[in-house]
Amino acid sequence: MKRDGDRFHPGSQPSGCLGGDRRHQVYRALKTRALLYRFRPGQHLAVVELSDQLKVSNTPVREALIRLHAEGHIAAVPARGFFARELRLREMQEIHDLLQLLIRHSLEVGACQASLRPLPDLGPPPLTPCDPRTAVALARRTEALFIAMSRCTGSDVIERNVIDLCERTHHVRRCAYRSSDLPRSLHASLIALASALAEGRMEAAQGALNDHFRVLEVALPDLVMRALATSLMQE
Repeated sequence: MKRDGDRFHPGSQPSGCLGGDRRHQVYRALKTRALLYRFRPGQHLAVVELSDQLKVSNTPVREALIRLHAEGHIAAVPARGFFARELRLREMQEIHDLLQLLIRHSLEVGACQASLRPLPDLGPPPLTPCDPRTAVALARRTEALFIAMSRCTGSDVIERNVIDLCERTHHVRRCAYRSSDLPRSLHASLIALASALAEGRMEAAQGALNDHFRVLEVALPDLVMRALATSLMQE
């Protein structure tokens, strides 16, 4: 069953239903499940079972699993197959730290260009707690802002890495916007960041960026527990 907001690839438009480039579609479908933790932690990802679910042959599923393992999204055990990874706090902390470093670098390198480009509309302040659809929309807007900042560097490598890290943190970010105490502070820091960028006030932009990630850093242990519980309840 398709769940609302399951497709979230920050760097492109939604891919649509299976068809066309089937291998890519299968890969995107399984990657989405992995990044939204739709599989149980440690679940055996059987090729035949997944092929039946997606109504495709075994080959594109096997190729997708090999690619997802190479990218670090799932685990593999020799002679046993592929397995879903568990959402871990330390790993998520490291991913958020790396994302902050890249966004900070993007801010420093692309300072001149940032004030000249239109930035994504972040919308009005959210109600708290946010409903699921609003949380998804706010998470996507956050990612769109970060990706826009990475593009100001003119580096495809930085942009690709920011997109990847936004995907890896998307599930936790959605949980942050669904909480009762975080949406307004997160949104306010992003509004301050976008305003400072548009006006060329780089010191203020840096402060707003630090505020945003500081809120997440404090809340991350609870968010990871909440994200894992949310994933398990949806099965």
